[in-house]
Amino acid sequence: MSRSVLVTGASKGIGRAIACQLAADGFIVGVHYHRDAEGAQETLKSLRAAGGAGRTLSFDVANREQCREVLEQEIATHGPWYGVVSNAGITRDGAFPALSDNDWDAVIHTNLDSFYNVIQPCIMPMIGARQGGRIITLSSVSGVMGNRGRLTTVPPKRALSARPKRWPLSWQNARSPSTALPLG
Repeated sequence: MSRSVLVTGASKGIGRAIACQLAADGFIVGVHYHRDAEGAQETLKSLRAAGGAGRTLSFDVANREQCREVLEQEIATHGPWYGVVSNAGITRDGAFPALSDNDWDAVIHTNLDSFYNVIQPCIMPMIGARQGGRIITLSSVSGVMGNRGRLTTVPPKRALSARPKRWPLSWQNARSPSTALPLG
């Protein structure tokens, strides 16, 4: 099994920084993007310039069927991921009374459902490979203490902060621990 790590939302920001650091540490990086192909290519160019290796993957983390199709094909072609960094996310700031159904749904599907959509097709091949690895979920302090005008962020980030605490108990023989990182 190659030591490859998928980083969702790697076309910019924190995801790009994580992807570049993983490449510098010797991992082959799956640079995920949804709409920002140019940004993903910039990430790939940066990690290759630093001597790293990687490839881009495009799918909508909120679309379960699309995630499954792309990730199953990737695993069939390149083998199981050694790690997954669930980083992709969006915000829709504003006062709760003004929040639209579409904004609420977009945040929940992208920030919470994406966790299942991305991890579910990856986890059994990771466990089956018995090579260890790690699943990292980026969360937010908003999931713990909230933030004015960011009500849409609180429920999915709170759920993501709590979820990994139970995984090691259910995967104790899998050697694939998980971690949630609440970023400020």
